[in-house]
Amino acid sequence: SWLSAARPPPVWASSRRWFASKKHKKFIKLAKGMQGRANRCFRIAVGRVEKAWQHAYRSRKIKKRDMRAHWITQINSATRMYDVPYNRFISGLKNVNVDLNRKVLAQIAATEPYSFRSVLDVVRANDPYLAARAASPPVAARPPIAA
Repeated sequence: SWLSAARPPPVWASSRRWFASKKHKKFIKLAKGMQGRANRCFRIAVGRVEKAWQHAYRSRKIKKRDMRAHWITQINSATRMYDVPYNRFISGLKNVNVDLNRKVLAQIAATEPYSFRSVLDVVRANDPYLAARAASPPVAARPPIAA
């Protein structure tokens, strides 16, 4: 028998065990920090690691979506300070052929208010609705309702 100490095991026996052991070690290492048997048992670790990969794949997409929504919120709040609706601002940028994406616009709005104001003035000058709105005085507050 090859199990005796006189002879080393055949090449196929050591190589097959080495491959399975390497694969098991890889998944157990990836499952480190998980609760229960997932960080000790290979079969459970495989399922948990693959599910974690699915969550990571999905969350990368959600992260992009959330960041875009955050940028839109920042731009909207900056444009509302100057009495310009967000949708008018974005459509005005496209009409004037200003190629600034939402990420850059949000950074400019947060860090450089004068630069953002100049971009907004360019949009306002080329949009007849915004130009007329800027020229007219603000609407007076409604009178209180008599009871």
